[in-house]
Amino acid sequence: MGCFSYICKTTGRAVASDSLNGDAVYMFRLEAGEVKEIMYGNYDSYGRVLDKDGNSFTWDKDWGGCVDDHFNDNDDDGFAVVLASHYDDELPTTKSDDDPNQGWGRRQSKEVIKEPYHLNLKGQKITIGRD
Repeated sequence: MGCFSYICKTTGRAVASDSLNGDAVYMFRLEAGEVKEIMYGNYDSYGRVLDKDGNSFTWDKDWGGCVDDHFNDNDDDGFAVVLASHYDDELPTTKSDDDPNQGWGRRQSKEVIKEPYHLNLKGQKITIGRD
């Protein structure tokens, strides 16, 4: 299977990665327009971000279900991605467009996330602020 990549919800630019060294992003997993999980880190080309050891976090929802959610006609389900340097602290409610070039390539931003994270919200109300 090829790489997955997205268009940033804020800038309209493709999120780039070479699988080891991707753009710094916030990733949001949406169900019915609500954020269920968040990942923050450098994009890994496969719908996740890298942890501080260079391994990919995994979504709590099984990957097949995540893919089914994203690749459907409903804009309220799937992944929303924002380049970290352009995140405005607003939670998205619709998924990102897919990058037709699959985001392959050198990252556009020089930012490297030193403390990446994966957060499962389990119905909690959240606010995300910059460090």
